[in-house]
Amino acid sequence: LGTGGGSAMAKPAAGGGGGGPVAPFVKAYDDFLAEHFAPVQAAAKTLGAADVEVIVGAFGAALQAQKQMLVVASKCKKPSDSDLQKALKATSEGMAKVDSLKDRRSKMFNHLAMVAEGAACLQWVVVEPTPAPYLSDVIPGSDMYGNKIMMEWKGKDENHVAFAKAFRTLLLELQKYVKQHHTTGLVWNPSGGTDYSAAAAGGPPAPPAGGPPKAGGPPGPPP
Repeated sequence: LGTGGGSAMAKPAAGGGGGGPVAPFVKAYDDFLAEHFAPVQAAAKTLGAADVEVIVGAFGAALQAQKQMLVVASKCKKPSDSDLQKALKATSEGMAKVDSLKDRRSKMFNHLAMVAEGAACLQWVVVEPTPAPYLSDVIPGSDMYGNKIMMEWKGKDENHVAFAKAFRTLLLELQKYVKQHHTTGLVWNPSGGTDYSAAAAGGPPAPPAGGPPKAGGPPGPPP
């Protein structure tokens, strides 16, 4: 991942389990995951292909790592380039894990490649000032394999077609999320702190000294 990101104010919304405020863009990302990743995971399970389920699980873990980075961004000011690289660590490792599972020997190579190419979309957090248009450039790389899946399986096993369509929808909905909430780059909190360690570790942020506990971290990666 490179460097970049916007510095617009992250305006916390009241509420959020665990006692801490939850920024609207974090809540929106949770909603995006709940609505659009679950169908991809469910579709993968219908294929009877363990390697597809594994790569989808790894993609889900990378999405959760990115969610944790968003939580940290909502609580921290825009970091230096070196601190940004630390904050990106868990997301970068998640993307690398997905890519490592693209096995050309697999009978489901197109499925694996579609997901692996889609992982490049998670780099939007370092693109400014046009992260949504960036996604327009990288989504077709995943679509190429999704189209191959649909051509191969249409009329033979519609579960594969449904999987390809669900994954494409996931990426397009991610683009909509980015366009709405991070129009010119990842939003940071100018009034926030400088503890980026939770994003690097993929865990919940540490509570500030003398302050109330932060909200808990995101749920673990999907099975």
